[in-house]
Amino acid sequence: MPPRSVYLDHAASAPVTPEARAALLQTLDQNAANPSSLHAPGVAAARILERARDALRAVTGSRFRRAVLVSGGTEANNLAVLGLGRGGRKRRVAATAIEHASVLSALDHLREQGVEVALVPPGPAGEIDLDRLLAAARGAALLAVHLVHNELGTVVDVAALSGELTRVSPETVLHVDAVQALGRLDLPAALGESASVALSGHKVGAPQGVGALLLAGEAHPRPLLFGGEQQDGLRAGTENVPGAAAFGVAARQAAAERATSVERLARLDRRLRAGLEDLGDSLRPFVPPGRAVPGLLALALRGLPPEVMLHKLERRGVFASAGSACHARHARSPLLDALGTPRDVGLIRVSMGRGTTEEDVDAFLEAAHDALRESMP
Repeated sequence: MPPRSVYLDHAASAPVTPEARAALLQTLDQNAANPSSLHAPGVAAARILERARDALRAVTGSRFRRAVLVSGGTEANNLAVLGLGRGGRKRRVAATAIEHASVLSALDHLREQGVEVALVPPGPAGEIDLDRLLAAARGAALLAVHLVHNELGTVVDVAALSGELTRVSPETVLHVDAVQALGRLDLPAALGESASVALSGHKVGAPQGVGALLLAGEAHPRPLLFGGEQQDGLRAGTENVPGAAAFGVAARQAAAERATSVERLARLDRRLRAGLEDLGDSLRPFVPPGRAVPGLLALALRGLPPEVMLHKLERRGVFASAGSACHARHARSPLLDALGTPRDVGLIRVSMGRGTTEEDVDAFLEAAHDALRESMP
C-alpha cells in the first residue's frame, strides 16, 4: 500500500470544500421542503435556491439574468445546444471539433434531425482560429465553444469572439462551455457578450450532481424536460436544494480565491514542467507554457499505453487520468485524432487544485520516472 495518496484529477472532479460541505449539510438538516410548495418551509427552500442563483450570477456577470439549475455540465450543455440549436428558421449550427462530448454528442443529435453542423478543426496544440470559427458561424442559429478546454487547458478568446460575432452574424447565439474556467479565469471579463454559459459544481468543490446554465436576455432555449413549471418552464423537476446551496458557496469561493489560486497553480505548473524535461520525449506537455491555464496539463505519452501508465502510477499512490473522464473507458482519447496526433502517442492529463502541493508534483514526477524506466526493454 502506498504511504500517501496524490490526487491529480481535479479537472474530473475536485474534492468538496469544507465550506460547501457545511452548506450542504445545513440544508439537509434544516430544510427538507420542496421549493415549489407554498408553505413557509417551501418558501425558505426557494430562497436558498435564489441565493445560489445570485451567487452564480455574481461570478459570471450581471449580463446573465437567469440561472437554470441542472444536474451538471452535461445537462447544461445539452440544454443550450439542443434548446437553442434546433429552433427557428436557422438549420445550421457551428462549434469547434474539440468540444466536450456533451456538446459534440448533442450536435450529432441535431445532425440526425437534419440540422447542418459545421465543425472547425484545431491547430496541433489545440489552438482555435477565430476567423475560421466566425466564418463557420456566419448565419448559424448557434455557435458553441469552450472557454477552457477540458483536456488541454487551452483558452479561447471568447470576449473577442463574441464581439466579432455580434458584428458579422448578430442573429447567431453564442453558447460557452465554461465548466473548467470557473476559479481559473475572470468570468465576467472572459465571457464578453456570450448568450449562455454552462457551469458544473463538482469542478470547484461542490458535490457531484449540480450545475447551471446561465442565460442572457437574448437566449431562449426550448426545454428538454417536461412536467412541472419549475424554473420558468425551462427545466421541469424538483430542484436539488442542498446541492444548489453548496454550489453557490463553492462558486463564490472559487471566484474570490481565483487570483491567489492561479498564482499558486502557476508555481506548481512551472515545477512540473521543469521536472518533465528530464523525461525527454517519453512524457512532455502538448501545450507550450503560457498557452493553457495553470494546473491543467495534457501530457503526450510515448512508450506505453496510457491505461498501463495510469495503473503504474496508481500502484505508487498517484492518481491522474487519460484525458476527459467522459472518455475514460476509451483506449485512446478522441481529442488525439482531432489534433492529428500519431497513433503511437497517448495522453495523460494532470490536473491540480486547491489541495495540491509541491510534494504532490514531486511524487508524480518520481512515479512517472519509475514507471517509464521499468517499461524500458
